[in-house]
Amino acid sequence: MFPVFLLCTPGVILAQCCASGNPFISDAEQPALQSRVLTAALTYRYSHSEQFYHNDSPCHDLNFSQTANVNYAELQLAYGLTKWLTVMGDLGYFFNKTLHTDGQDPMRGYGLGDAALYLKFNLYSNAKARFTISPSIGLKFPVGVFDQEVDNVKLPISVQPSSGSFKYLANVFISKGIAKKMALAGFVSFEYAQLIESENFYYRYGQQWIVALYFNYKIIKNLSLDLQVRNEYRAKATRENDEIVESSGYNVTCFTPQLTFAFKYNWYLSAFGDIPLYKYYNGIQMSFGYALSFRLTKKIDFIALRARNQAKKEILKSNEK
Repeated sequence: MFPVFLLCTPGVILAQCCASGNPFISDAEQPALQSRVLTAALTYRYSHSEQFYHNDSPCHDLNFSQTANVNYAELQLAYGLTKWLTVMGDLGYFFNKTLHTDGQDPMRGYGLGDAALYLKFNLYSNAKARFTISPSIGLKFPVGVFDQEVDNVKLPISVQPSSGSFKYLANVFISKGIAKKMALAGFVSFEYAQLIESENFYYRYGQQWIVALYFNYKIIKNLSLDLQVRNEYRAKATRENDEIVESSGYNVTCFTPQLTFAFKYNWYLSAFGDIPLYKYYNGIQMSFGYALSFRLTKKIDFIALRARNQAKKEILKSNEK
């Protein structure tokens, strides 16, 4: 999940209603897969924002009001090439990134967002102790729409579907089972963005750190509960002549509860939401409100599938005899 922020120029406040690029909802914070295991996931996310913040307090001194909403979908594929290496990719699409300002026509961006490619390593795994360490590296590609204009009006960078910038990522996921039905996990991620030099923008996003703690509990055989506390920190952005964008950057902590139901044949349905617990924004910025998401996942274990098919053939042969 990415919070939202403002760009300030002398005498003008532009609401960054939806942070640029894909929101943080992918499974980069999961361990590496076993060899020849494929997962495919489709996620839908709705987010809403409307309250402005100055530092860590709501700001009520503005002479206008704005609301922002985003409808977003993401397709993610991951495959275990070996027992120690997993390749994962995702692609985002925005049905809309809309900023509503009282007395003005809404600004709406839409289209492909960013694509990402990750290499995830199974650095250490102990099945008996239920302990795993999975670092990964990745690259985000601005394959989608950028410099988008609607009716000859240039959309602000926050409403652009793509971030417009290549981004380099490194993270690590650590998980430990603590009881038969419980597990704890931690996740740390770092992101560095390249400079944007496009037709309409000269801009560099600040570096981002994400730290998350997870608690997982298996309620019943097919139903599990995940509780996550996540902190996202982004440094201030810069533009021409290395000028710092004062109303950019943030420090936000969110609580994310999630329910996952396991169906037959390795199908999974998850529902989760992002609820802010603490918000700090440099300058005056529109703050993140809330987000609701649903994810459908399919898992295919090709080794197990081959073994089952082989067993069926053996049964058929024995019956023929």
